[in-house]
Amino acid sequence: MYTKESKNHQYSFTHDWFVVPKLDENHELIKISKAIDWIALSDKLAQFYSPDNGRPAKPSRAKVGLLILKHLYQFSDDDLADLIKRDLYAQYLCDVSFSEAVNFIHPTSLTKFRKQIGLSGIKLIEEEVLNSLKRAKLLKGRKLVCDTTVVPSNIAYPTDISLLEKVRQKAVGYLETAKEFGAKTYRTYKRTAKKVFVQYQKIRHHAIKSRRRVQKQLRQFAQRNIQQLRGAVNNLKGTLKDAGSQAVNPIDKAKKKFTKETEKFLSTAQEILAQQKDVYKGLPVKERIVSVHQPHLRPMVRGKYPVNVEFGPKILLNLKNNFLFLEQLSFNNISDTHLLDTSLKGYQERFGSMPTQLAADRGFWSKENHQLAEDCGIKKIAIENKGKSSYLKGKPFRERLRRLRCSIEAKISLAKRKYGLSRTRYNIQNGEEIWVRLGLIAMNLKTSVGYG
Repeated sequence: MYTKESKNHQYSFTHDWFVVPKLDENHELIKISKAIDWIALSDKLAQFYSPDNGRPAKPSRAKVGLLILKHLYQFSDDDLADLIKRDLYAQYLCDVSFSEAVNFIHPTSLTKFRKQIGLSGIKLIEEEVLNSLKRAKLLKGRKLVCDTTVVPSNIAYPTDISLLEKVRQKAVGYLETAKEFGAKTYRTYKRTAKKVFVQYQKIRHHAIKSRRRVQKQLRQFAQRNIQQLRGAVNNLKGTLKDAGSQAVNPIDKAKKKFTKETEKFLSTAQEILAQQKDVYKGLPVKERIVSVHQPHLRPMVRGKYPVNVEFGPKILLNLKNNFLFLEQLSFNNISDTHLLDTSLKGYQERFGSMPTQLAADRGFWSKENHQLAEDCGIKKIAIENKGKSSYLKGKPFRERLRRLRCSIEAKISLAKRKYGLSRTRYNIQNGEEIWVRLGLIAMNLKTSVGYG
């Protein structure tokens, strides 16, 4: 039967709108909020704030809770600011009342919070989550499974020509800014260079001769713009020296900030151009830069389907009782055979003892690693040796630990599909490690309450 809409929209205090809603105690966010000792965590994070200066900050529980929600549901900062307004369970986790949540936090506050606490603050959060797992007695036994994977960074697949074009575009942008500050103007040839790049991009398949011709042209355009930019920066520095005795005004501050940022770019751009010159000549290039914005990234040749080469940090993970822990993050493609010692030391530091059972894939195999595991008192070692015949053949624990080793592959896949480890998004200092640790924190918390 059709229900006619009421004309009276004035709610009374007996209306359902004013009744305190009843929350589901079995909801994952309710269980997560009860698992963490928020007072202890807040006391640890207090070191990043001034005790008696400045206006009061938002509570640490609210901001940490929002970071957990971000990686739990893969939301942006803008989405989190909207979520806290309308979701009662998110408000419960962050300890925010319904009236406070209307204009509780701006998305930029989360960015500032991540920069403020940095990697050391994230490790404190991780430590408190580990303590909650220990209090719940979820870390039983002394079995260790270790493996490595690559977490791709948020960059486009780099090619030599696209990298040179990005260097050129960024240099031209800095030249236009320097012109606004009063530096000398230059003829940049930006329209001619753009036309060369666009015409190249329109062709799907290129002959080697045409590709090398465009590569040489763009390198020359970029080299010219870099030289022009260096001259403009030196010109601006001269004007700052002349005004050194005078009071620093906002324009001089902006010039100083600009020159500092530009010099950092110039050092990276010059190195890229030198490397591209060697590439053009067919010479080998070590420590090759693949991104203008993130010059610390290196190509990781993994040789795995479907992506042969990945661009991002390589991480070493330990699995214990279905919980993943980060032991090392590196931008160099270190062989797995050199990482077993790091994995064992991380396990001992985190849990206070060495494992008695160890499982890893054949990438970790070496006679030295096998001897290292035996010296550490590990009784059952299941690391498949390289070759057709296995030294584990006939041992009763082989299949059991092999199945246990397969479980870390499933957890890594879950972390990449559901908790953001498929691509890092932070561009702050140590942003890649912060992203990975927060993703693992969210996954371990959800697993601890029975929803992993």
